[in-house]
Amino acid sequence: MIIIVSPEAKSETVYRIKREIENFGKDCKILKLASSNFFMDDSFFLENVELIHSRCSIGFYENNLTLFSWQVLQALEVHGYKFINSLDTIYLTSDKFKTIKILRKNNILTPKTALIRDYEDALKFMEKNNLDFPIIIKCCFSKCGETVFKVNNLKELRERTEKALWKSLIAQEYIDFKVGELYKDIRLLVIDDEIFGYSRVSKNFKTNLYCGNKVEPIKINDELKEIAFKCKEVSGAKILGIDILPYKDKYYVIELNSAPGTKGFLKLGMNVDKEIAELFVREAKS
Repeated sequence: MIIIVSPEAKSETVYRIKREIENFGKDCKILKLASSNFFMDDSFFLENVELIHSRCSIGFYENNLTLFSWQVLQALEVHGYKFINSLDTIYLTSDKFKTIKILRKNNILTPKTALIRDYEDALKFMEKNNLDFPIIIKCCFSKCGETVFKVNNLKELRERTEKALWKSLIAQEYIDFKVGELYKDIRLLVIDDEIFGYSRVSKNFKTNLYCGNKVEPIKINDELKEIAFKCKEVSGAKILGIDILPYKDKYYVIELNSAPGTKGFLKLGMNVDKEIAELFVREAKS
């Protein structure tokens, strides 16, 4: 049995992966944490589980930071279930500041970033790195770009950094990846030893498909392949989404995702859900 853990199972990606797993002849169930039938106590146990794939971790829900999903995963780990990705990888890719730290340690290009407590820390960050406005302020655990803001002046900076210590905020160098009138970044997906990718296209610097943006096919060159496999290696992931900002012939990695959505690939006719399902079935048997 393969279990997919999801907060609410709203994403079609969850159901597509489930169907593909079942097409390989393997049983698959969705553990929906928001269901009225779900109850986690000290006797909770899942039987006949070969593999768990989590589509959740630490994140924002209705503008609040929640640890509930993460606590459920930690409780399940007590029983020794096999996870893809591992909980270490899930945490790393949830925490955007730790992601940046490990990427920079391994010589992968990222925007300059600081974990901030307040407005003064944000000013120190700008001064130390000789940065002008705009800069990016975002939550370490934000999802779908919901708490990512481009700050253009001191007034906005003060407003966005209020109580930063309690909100787990980071300040980040703004990379101007605009091409003409549009913003175009890159989403890569590594599944075991395969790489897929596309460009997200938006009129806004937030390119998330969640915001209704479009996708375009791209050619994955040797440099992007090297970045993708290096990110996979340093994160310990079996499946990994990688967000990249192309700027002046350089590629800046800004985020990693251990449970990437597959909607953009579907739009371009790539059935990566089948590839993901095949990986899970193979790992469940090993």
